[in-house]
Amino acid sequence: MPALKKMLQAYDLDMLERISSFWGVDTSNLDQAAAVDALLEAMQDETLYAEIITSLPEAVNKAWEDVQRNPQKITWAHFIRKYGEVREFGPARREREAPEKNPVSTAETLWYRGLIGRAFLNLPPEPREFVFVPDELMPDNSPSEKLLSALSIQIVDAKSLKVIAAADARLIDHLTDWLAAKRMGRDLPESTSIAWPESESFIAHMAAVSGLINAKGELEPDALPDFFQKDRAAILSDWSSAWMNTTEINDLRHLPGLVFEGDWFNDPIKPRQFIVEMLHSLTQGDWFSLTALIGAVKALQPDFQRSSGEYDLWFIRKTDSSEFLRGFDHWDDVDGALIRYLINGPMHWLGLTDLGRTKEKSDTAFKLTPLFFTLFNKEKLVINNAKETPIKVAADMSFTIPVGASRPLRYQIARFCEIRTMTSVETCYEITPVSIRLAQKNGLKPGQLVQYLEKNLKSPLPKGLALLAEHWEKIGKAEEVTSATLLRTHSAEVLQNLTTLPQTAKFIIEHLSPTTALINPLGIKVIKQTLLELGLLTEIHLEV
Repeated sequence: MPALKKMLQAYDLDMLERISSFWGVDTSNLDQAAAVDALLEAMQDETLYAEIITSLPEAVNKAWEDVQRNPQKITWAHFIRKYGEVREFGPARREREAPEKNPVSTAETLWYRGLIGRAFLNLPPEPREFVFVPDELMPDNSPSEKLLSALSIQIVDAKSLKVIAAADARLIDHLTDWLAAKRMGRDLPESTSIAWPESESFIAHMAAVSGLINAKGELEPDALPDFFQKDRAAILSDWSSAWMNTTEINDLRHLPGLVFEGDWFNDPIKPRQFIVEMLHSLTQGDWFSLTALIGAVKALQPDFQRSSGEYDLWFIRKTDSSEFLRGFDHWDDVDGALIRYLINGPMHWLGLTDLGRTKEKSDTAFKLTPLFFTLFNKEKLVINNAKETPIKVAADMSFTIPVGASRPLRYQIARFCEIRTMTSVETCYEITPVSIRLAQKNGLKPGQLVQYLEKNLKSPLPKGLALLAEHWEKIGKAEEVTSATLLRTHSAEVLQNLTTLPQTAKFIIEHLSPTTALINPLGIKVIKQTLLELGLLTEIHLEV
C-alpha cells in the first residue's frame, strides 16, 4: 500500500488543513511540507488514532473495516458505488461547501478524515484505480486477507449434500464420439446438444489443442494413437491450461438465456484467470457455497470482467425480453451468472470442480479437485490408473459405451455404427445397413470390426455378429421390412380387370396371389372409383 506520507504530500495545503482539523493539528501558519510532517506525526499517535476510529459513525466504521480487510482488492469505482461519491473540489469550492463538515456520503467522511486514499495500482489483470488504507494506518492484527477469507464460514457440510456430481473425464469420451463422426463424414444427432453439456465449438477447440484437427478443421488421423494412449488426467490438464489462455472460446457468449447484440468487445481470459487465481486460496477437500462465492465477488471485486463504465456499454438482454440488462443493477444476471457458468460448466467439464446440491434445484456447492491445483504445479499431476469401464454388447448388435470406456474401442465401434441413443454418461451405438454402407464407403469391412472386437473386447461377442459380417461381405444387401398397402379382391377376375385397365394398372406394384396385390396408396381413390363403376364397394382398413 502507498505510505501515509506519500499520500499526504499529494494534497494541497487547504486539503491538509481540513484533514488536520479532525486530528487536532494547527497548520494555519505552516507551509505544505511542514503541514505534512505535523499531520503525519499526529496520525501515527496510537491514542489519537484510536479516538478517531472510535468516533466514526457506525456506517462509516463498517466501510473503514471493509477497506482494511481487503487491501488491494476494492477498486475506486466499486468503492464509491457502494459507499457514495467523493466530490472533486478545488480549494475555492471546498471553502464554500466545507465537505469535511457536510459530507454527502460515507466515502467522503473517510476521505476528509485522511483515512483512505486513491491510487492507480499495477495489479493483475491490469492497472486500475483502487481505494487504499496507508500502510501506517493498517492495524498490526489486520493481515492482508485474500478475497475469499470470508468464505471460511461458508463451508458446506458434505453430509448435507443429496446429489453429488463428481468431476470425470466424460468430455474426452464425448470428443472421441465427435472424432469418429467427423472421420466418417456424418453429423452427430441433433439430440447431442441436449444430451451433452458442452457445445460443439468447445469440443472442437479441445480437439485442436490436442492436434487432432488442423487449422481447417480437418481430422488428423496420425494424431489419434497418441491421444488414445495418453492419460486422461494429463489430457484434461493440458485442456484446462489451453482454456485458461484462449480467446477462441468466449464463455460469456455461451450463457444460457441471454442474447448479445452490438459490436462491443469482452476479454474472455480476464474473468477465467481472476476466478482460478481467487479459488486457489481455498482449501482442498472442502465444499463451498457457490452463492457465497458470487456474493463475495460482488461485494469485494465486482468489476472482475469489466470496468464500471462498461456496465452501460454491453448490450445484453434476456431471450424473453427486449429490455437490455444495463447498469450495475443487473450484475447478478450477467457477471454473477458468468461465475456460476464457469464453475458449473467449463471447470466441471475439465475435471476441476465437483458439484453438489443440498436438495433438488437448490444452490450448488462446489469442491476443487486435485486436478485443479495442478494448474499451478504440473509436477503434482497424478496419473489416473483407474480401470476402463466395460462396454456392453447386446444380441441386437447394439453397443452401450459408458464414460471411462476404452477410447480406441469407442472410436472403432462408432465408425461401423449409428448412434441409437445418447446421454451425458453413455452412448448406445447399433449396426445398421446405413452404417455398414458408410463404413464400406470409407474403405472398411465388417469383418475388420469383428476381428478388432475379438482381440480387444473382454466380453464375448454375440454369435450373430460374425455371421452378419460374413453375409454382408458376400451379399452386400439387407433383408427388408416395410409397411405396404394391400388390395384383396373377392375373385381373381376383379383383380385381373384392374390390372388391364390403364387408369388402375399403373398403381398395382406386385401380384402376391390371384386375389391379392401390393398397390401404391396414391391410387386408392382411383381404384375405389373404378370398382364402383364395376358395381363393387370397397372397404378400406388403413392404420392412421
